[in-house]
Amino acid sequence: MDSKTNKARSALMNEKGNILIIIFIIMIGIIILLPLGMFAFKPLDIIVRVILIFVIFTTVRGYLGNSVITLVISAVLIYFLVFKWWWVGAIGWFAITLLGLGFFGMVVWGTSKIVKT
Repeated sequence: MDSKTNKARSALMNEKGNILIIIFIIMIGIIILLPLGMFAFKPLDIIVRVILIFVIFTTVRGYLGNSVITLVISAVLIYFLVFKWWWVGAIGWFAITLLGLGFFGMVVWGTSKIVKT
């Protein structure tokens, strides 16, 4: 009887590890929603790009101060992260915003209560 209990415990412990994979997939799915929305709705695309421009400029200005190098670095980052690879900038900004707001903590807590392993 003791060996059956140990086997049941080890099987349960192995299944509980799957919840981490499920949580990770849910987080990736939530982050992917913004670029899909930007692709589908032009007003959302414009709003997110304007927000990204302001976020990039204020972040660079916060680190480097008001100088010419701030404008150069901001221009390069804005070109690549807002116009050329817009989906990378959108995903990064959305992920950092959700992490800062603690949204993923709610995702982890909610999925651990809903998904029974």
